[in-house]
Amino acid sequence: MVDFINIRRGRNVLSSVLHVILNLALAVASTALTVISGSWLLGVMLVLLSKWRVVAVRPRYWWLNFKSSLVDLIVGISLVMLVYDAGTELNLAHIIITLIYAIWLIFIKPKSSSAMTEAQSLLAIFFGTYASILTLDKFDPIFIVIASFIIGYGASRHLLIQGEDHDFSITTFAFGLLMAEFSWIFYHWLIVYNLDFLSLKIPQLAIFQTLFSFVYFHCYKSALRHDGKIKPRDIMAPTIFSVLIMVLMLIFFSEPRFNI
Repeated sequence: MVDFINIRRGRNVLSSVLHVILNLALAVASTALTVISGSWLLGVMLVLLSKWRVVAVRPRYWWLNFKSSLVDLIVGISLVMLVYDAGTELNLAHIIITLIYAIWLIFIKPKSSSAMTEAQSLLAIFFGTYASILTLDKFDPIFIVIASFIIGYGASRHLLIQGEDHDFSITTFAFGLLMAEFSWIFYHWLIVYNLDFLSLKIPQLAIFQTLFSFVYFHCYKSALRHDGKIKPRDIMAPTIFSVLIMVLMLIFFSEPRFNI
């Protein structure tokens, strides 16, 4: 029995080590391919290939698996696009983005608690919106609207599927439309914060979308717990925090010098 337990522990340790190594390799390789090739195509293709398990089943399960993997795909593809936007010469921004992707793959994505699921959804919204805005000079502006719908749909589904409400299809679709509407409204007033010392640019809309989603998710979970009624005590703290950040950004950090 002791030998069996030791063997099992040894396999678990080996499995954990392989998990870390393979995911770290994916993060580094996606950045390296993007920087070396000077194109986002190879990095995105590697991220897509890493999800081979989506189609390693019967075709009738492909769409379901794709939706289940949507948040991970959004984060992975978005980070590759951010690497591409940071330039074709290795710099600090590339290293930071690679570390973020590695942390996502190794520590954040595998977690399934309520708090971590919400964090995963919010990160998908932030990075997805972030990347879609920074690619506006490469695609038609309608791209950000379509991307925002997909991001909102995938992020809300990822969170709500963990709850007790099994009829969430309309809610996820509506949230996707809401994100798309926000992106369309704010398209003509895009503010981007330039962090020159890091070679990074952070769109204001990405922060707004994330903060709004943070409040929305808490409202939905409160309504779910209380038979459709939203309790003020459940949403007061996230609402005050989000509104305060938004107001500060609008008043002090929306001047023309921040404009894209």
